[in-house]
Amino acid sequence: MQVLRFTVFTVVFFLTIILTLTVGCSDDDEPTAPHTPEWSWASLNKGMSGIVLALSVYDGKLVAAGVFDSAGGISANNIAAWNGSSWTTLGSGLNNEVIALTIYDNKLIAGGSFTTAGGQNIRGVAAWDGSTWIPLGTGMSGGLVGTAINALTVYDGKLIAGGSFTNAGGVSASNIAAWDGASWAPLGNGVNQMIDALSEYNVELYAGGWFDSAGVAEASHIASWDGSTWSPLGTGVNEVVDYMVVYGNKLIAGGYFYNAGGQNISNIAAWDGSTWSSLGTGTNGQVNGLALYNNLLIAGGWFTTAGNANANNIAAWDGTYWSPLGTGVGEEGVLALSVYNDLLIAGGLFTTAGGVSANRIASWGYR
Repeated sequence: MQVLRFTVFTVVFFLTIILTLTVGCSDDDEPTAPHTPEWSWASLNKGMSGIVLALSVYDGKLVAAGVFDSAGGISANNIAAWNGSSWTTLGSGLNNEVIALTIYDNKLIAGGSFTTAGGQNIRGVAAWDGSTWIPLGTGMSGGLVGTAINALTVYDGKLIAGGSFTNAGGVSASNIAAWDGASWAPLGNGVNQMIDALSEYNVELYAGGWFDSAGVAEASHIASWDGSTWSPLGTGVNEVVDYMVVYGNKLIAGGYFYNAGGQNISNIAAWDGSTWSSLGTGTNGQVNGLALYNNLLIAGGWFTTAGNANANNIAAWDGTYWSPLGTGVGEEGVLALSVYNDLLIAGGLFTTAGGVSANRIASWGYR
């Protein structure tokens, strides 16, 4: 019996070793190949139910705004915040489209065609302090194509709003006005038609859009304000300027045009303070958004080529050449760009990015 017990124990012992070795050597337990980082597109959870028109970063979160009623599957009225993993609302949001975002006086400023914010009667422009929506005076009214704030920036310590309106806070203002924290004021005679873009460059404010005069001067779709006077930028551009940003010590204007300063320049151009120049051969379609990322100028819009490169609605300019960002985004195009947590964020009406599902918003980065 002693021998039998020893024999059974011995068999069980060796069977256990064999089974352990067999399991340890299974295909399922083969070492997993290490992840190789690469540049790629990724969705932001479930994205939005509708169009994204504006992006900004506030209180450590990415803020996306536009025309939608849900973000990440939760109810959100035209504006929502992304913390890197999930979407949250900004109070009860706004009742109509949000077109522009910026930061002023430590508050998030939203501009658009809305008439209520957080359930209050607030027209065209509102401030979010992290918990509450706040009016900026009585807001805006009037406008040839209805009241809308299309662009926001900060200049000379004031919030600047541009768009389509004839009245700001009860005072006459032709499509552009300045908020000093207490009241609105016009910028001279303003411009004669809608503004779509605002930026600061060389200590002056620049406005772009649909207009052909600024102040008393002829100004073809783009003009500068030095604090007292409007001036043209040479002969300007022949069609609409939609967005502007400063890159490489030049003001970059993007939009839908084929001539800048009398030259054949397609949809994106650079102004150095005295002359216009091209960025390669430009794009073959409209540029709706610009951003700086990784020392590159990023252009987004509706186009299929940038320079000599095939680029689906988004491309990067390094100062000499254009290059695509992977396979780009879906044919519906890019309408807004920003940078958050070392990632480039693109928003628009697209539903795919880099071949993966991405509802109206996606990130591009090295991961």
